[in-house]
Amino acid sequence: MLHTEAVLIAFAVVFALHFIIERGLTWLNTRHVREHAGSIPAQLQGRVTPETHARSIEYTLARAKFGNLAAVYDAVTELFFLFSGIFAFLFFTVDARGPGGLTNGVLLMAAVTIFFSLMSLPIQIYSTFVLEAKFGFNKTDVRTFILDRIKGAIVGALVGVPFLYGLLWFIQSTGEWWWVWATVFVIGFQLAMVVIYPLLIAPLFNKFSPLGEGELKAKLEALAQRCNFAARGIFVMDGSKRSAHSNAYFTGFGRARRIVLFDTLIEQLTSDELAGVLAHEIGHYKRGHIPRMLLLGSLLTLGGFFVLSLLIHWPPLYHAFGLPGPDPAAGLILFSLLAGHFTFWVGPLLNALSRKHEYEADAYASEHGGGPEPIASALIKLHEKNLSNPTPHPLYSAYHYSHPTLVERLGHLRFSIRGSRF
Repeated sequence: MLHTEAVLIAFAVVFALHFIIERGLTWLNTRHVREHAGSIPAQLQGRVTPETHARSIEYTLARAKFGNLAAVYDAVTELFFLFSGIFAFLFFTVDARGPGGLTNGVLLMAAVTIFFSLMSLPIQIYSTFVLEAKFGFNKTDVRTFILDRIKGAIVGALVGVPFLYGLLWFIQSTGEWWWVWATVFVIGFQLAMVVIYPLLIAPLFNKFSPLGEGELKAKLEALAQRCNFAARGIFVMDGSKRSAHSNAYFTGFGRARRIVLFDTLIEQLTSDELAGVLAHEIGHYKRGHIPRMLLLGSLLTLGGFFVLSLLIHWPPLYHAFGLPGPDPAAGLILFSLLAGHFTFWVGPLLNALSRKHEYEADAYASEHGGGPEPIASALIKLHEKNLSNPTPHPLYSAYHYSHPTLVERLGHLRFSIRGSRF
């Protein structure tokens, strides 16, 4: 009983601390944005209109207000799941009616996934059809929204069920070192998905067309060749089908890598600016960021499974949330729900490393993508089109942002610009 109470007290303290820090940072950021709403940052003057700046402020504040409501909703949902008896009901129902073995664990995890998916729908609907629509970003109709969820559920079942069977098998069948074998299994699965996703899954949701012949294709292919970057083609994704936001990314390994550009990005940027964006992405590969982050992610996965191995057979963890005792599937569910509240402080450390990588990729783009002006101009345009927060509070950005702020990135690029307006 004493250990059970200790689990509940520890959870309550850490849960509350996490929630208070998150909401406190949002409050700081909102106040900071309002205080600086009347002036455009010096690096953006002459490049961003007062109207766009004001719209960015309005969008930032609207997202912050919605974020607070969503955070309260999510917190209540999690507490309701853990303490209302829902979790225990699902556990005992599957235990009594399921066929037994690994299948019971898979059914329990599937039921929990369905519960949280259904509970998240109101947030997704409001974000898509109210908030994003208000600012002109949403292009998703109701039919597409519903089909996306149906296809997502089918793909999730086809991919997730075998994955869960495999993970539970490793936990139950490979002895005391199961956490090592589970880590190897998860990393292998993730690497396989890097190859499978762009070829088989992504096309179920979006159309990918080879970039047509012309100046842009010639410029991007010349850049890739100049950087000795092998890719299996440049593709355009119909991102405008769902949103006016834009992006570009690479996917795949080795020569199977693909360059993917959102159609909205092509509409918004010049060919020189797109070359700067591509050079930035190539910079991540050339500076070794991808394997470095994969290695770090693997170590974090290994550490997570090690901690789980210490807790998964500990009865008080289960008794605290109304369960009769240790169970691998229930342990995985509890760990996935609780771990984030105990490790939220790791996020800013990972963001700091990510921001360092972004500066390095910007420097690579400046060196190989036609100088600093194209990438700087692209960043400003993306800021305008996406109505990004122009003046986030430093603590808020340090905690939440995996990329430096626009003003910070322009400040670093400024040192390599000669005769520019930056």
